[in-house]
Amino acid sequence: MMKKIFLFISLVFSVHIISAQIDPLYNQYLFNQQMINPAYVGIYNRFSAALITRAQWVGIDGAPITNTLTVQSALANGRIGIGTLLINDQLGVNNNTEFTLGGSYNINVGTEGKLGMGLQAGLINNRYDESKLSVDFIDDPLINNGLNNSIAPNFGAGIMYMSPAIFIGASIPRILTVEAENGVGSSPRYLRNYYLSGGFIVETSGFMLYRVNGVLRYIENEGLSYELVVANYIDDIIWAGLSLRDLRDFGIFTSYEIGENIRIGYSLEFPINSLIQSNYGTHEISVAFDSSLIRGLRKRRF
Repeated sequence: MMKKIFLFISLVFSVHIISAQIDPLYNQYLFNQQMINPAYVGIYNRFSAALITRAQWVGIDGAPITNTLTVQSALANGRIGIGTLLINDQLGVNNNTEFTLGGSYNINVGTEGKLGMGLQAGLINNRYDESKLSVDFIDDPLINNGLNNSIAPNFGAGIMYMSPAIFIGASIPRILTVEAENGVGSSPRYLRNYYLSGGFIVETSGFMLYRVNGVLRYIENEGLSYELVVANYIDDIIWAGLSLRDLRDFGIFTSYEIGENIRIGYSLEFPINSLIQSNYGTHEISVAFDSSLIRGLRKRRF
């Protein structure tokens, strides 16, 4: 019994260490930067909403599951943006919910460029579900009484430049370190993550359209992480591409436009190491509505 209790405490502690090292991951940064940069809100002078579900390392008990809802709109002819972000992040017995409100101010640069500056603020609710534990006897006060749930504020900031063919942004989505009880003491739920993202569009002589996106993330006291995405626009209706993260995860993805305003996406990732033998990959599904979705070569938006 004591061994199981020790295993439980170790699991909870490791959940916090893993969670603190990295923000919730996504594959489809190509179509929505709002999850990592509040300056993205309203910069394209449109209304959009998206729901993203990501199941990581399917087949492994307690693996991360992240559900994200983003809503944004532009006001004052695109000079101001407002948006909201709701994230539910589950990892083992840990269940984390974050609600954020964001706003941006946009300045025209040249004939087609924009510079956006954004801020966001919200609350993070950290809680535990001990019912997910499988033990023969529950005779430990830590499990009987439950771990302490907590609510903590946070805020973030970002800046982004965009034009029809390129974009570059820098952001800190969560500036404060969030502490939470782990059954032994307190540990950080989030460390500060710094993002640098960018992308560009290439059109070949044969009217083929390609997009290249990159995300560089520095995790405070932990080091660098990166992701590279390359995609091709097919028949003015389908995006299909490849992604690579930290030379450890390889992915494929596609996004299909339904009518003028709806987009559905799917991505599949596999680890490039021995972990590939113990799970069924990472799956991400997205559904998005965009009031200014335009087909054809004018669809040069990030």
